Amino acid sequence: MRLLLFLSLLFTSCYSEIQKPDYDFINQIKQQAELDSDLTTTIELNPSKVSFGKLNTAKKLTGSFYIKNNGTKDFNLLNIKADCHCIDTDFTRTTIGPNDSLKIRYIVDLKNKKGFISNTIVAIGNCQYGNQTFLIEGTIIN
Repeated sequence: MRLLLFLSLLFTSCYSEIQKPDYDFINQIKQQAELDSDLTTTIELNPSKVSFGKLNTAKKLTGSFYIKNNGTKDFNLLNIKADCHCIDTDFTRTTIGPNDSLKIRYIVDLKNKKGFISNTIVAIGNCQYGNQTFLIEGTIIN
């Protein structure tokens, strides 16, 4: 039930008649949630949210966040997925050892966007469900 609530909240901000939900993205999140708990580790995203405030014109935003493995098992990063095709990510490896971190870089293309923007980037792997989401939000006022 929590998974369905999370997924519905995740796609509420991105859904429109033009841009339908990414069902492949939803299925990958479901697969992660169903992983055997003996194989999972705990991760933390730092920061877990960025607000770009109000912008007069849409442009490209760049930034980064870190995935830290707080658990005792390796975190195997299967994929980094965004809920919008306007976000590109870059990272250098797919395994994060215990107490190690990985920097994830992102570029958000806000061209042709207006109003309130709220998008997510999700780290998909063998982590406990619920702590792997990075949120980008703000408003384009022009």
